[in-house]
Amino acid sequence: MIIEYKLDAGERGSVIPPWVKDGGYYRDPDNFTMVGWTNDAPRKFKIPDTVLVLDKAALTNRVLNLHSRYPLQKDDGEEMVDMINDEITAQVSAWYDKMQG
Repeated sequence: MIIEYKLDAGERGSVIPPWVKDGGYYRDPDNFTMVGWTNDAPRKFKIPDTVLVLDKAALTNRVLNLHSRYPLQKDDGEEMVDMINDEITAQVSAWYDKMQG
């Protein structure tokens, strides 16, 4: 399950919540959220109600919104250039499918 979450407060600073299996993707510096994945139900642990579950369309919209504020870039072989929306959509789709697989 793809989720949007924030870090937890820990004794030595911010920590990844233990229920996030892989995260830190598509960080939004404006609201301190990021994307990751966790186990689908049924699971033996609770996920806070504040965690947003993202389907592919919602994830794509989130990343395109992030890209409109903080352009994602790629290496074109000579320099870093801003990606276009179609490239973002394809990248997000491939990542989503990989994480769900």
